[in-house]
Amino acid sequence: MSLDPPTYILSLQNNIRARPISWEGAVRAKTITESDLKKIKSIDKVRKEQRKQTIEGDVDSFTTLLLGGKDSPSIFDATLKRTDIVQYMLVLTGDLIDDIPSFATALIKHPTPFQPFLPLLKASTNPEEPIPLLTSCVLSSLLARALTTPSKTTDQIDEALPKLYSYLAALSKSADAGLQDIAVQEYSAVLRTKKAREIFWNQRNETLTPLIDILRTAAGAGKDSDSALWSGSASSVRSAPEGGIAGGVGLQLLYHVLLVIWQLSFEGALVGDGLHE
Repeated sequence: MSLDPPTYILSLQNNIRARPISWEGAVRAKTITESDLKKIKSIDKVRKEQRKQTIEGDVDSFTTLLLGGKDSPSIFDATLKRTDIVQYMLVLTGDLIDDIPSFATALIKHPTPFQPFLPLLKASTNPEEPIPLLTSCVLSSLLARALTTPSKTTDQIDEALPKLYSYLAALSKSADAGLQDIAVQEYSAVLRTKKAREIFWNQRNETLTPLIDILRTAAGAGKDSDSALWSGSASSVRSAPEGGIAGGVGLQLLYHVLLVIWQLSFEGALVGDGLHE
């Protein structure tokens, strides 16, 4: 099931794509190597088909560029102090994952496919901080593929998925509906397997509670009005103004929250009556 990317993320990505990067300066400062720069320029600002051919012609080399290898750090580790390059490479990585499925498959076969991204996921006091937001997009895409592809990355998934959930949980508590929608859509992207749903449920006090709060707000019910929420006696959706529900919850956000709840329902034996807690 595919959802349109959140508007805020699309705007942020387009803004970062348009920014000039002093790549040669990064080489002079020995932040990246000449070899790194050559690879980046071969796939940057070129037609999608040309990019695809370049990547598929040297998959191992580009995998090492992004995720690191035996004798070389990932581009994200190497440029950790250059936030402009980190942001740019996160957007480029997201484009590669979306546009070249065979490359995404190669990335998740790497011994540590998520490791370069986890340090970038740390929540900031500013929920609009670009690097964690962009990182969560990349991680959710990679994890969604890893969860549905037979691989040897089980231990890495067990480490990365709870950290992604924790970051998204913090985002879902934001007062900004756009940021909440990013969190909920990324939840939905990974909640495709039993394993992902079980880990989500194990963290339910952190992950699920903010979503239930959104539903309470949409239903016009307070935190002590769960019976009204689940019985349907709270204020009707039909009586809400077009484009929004009670409490200012938008229809799109409400739909995405309900989609996550529906995905959890596939684990009925596990979830049981827990949603009524």
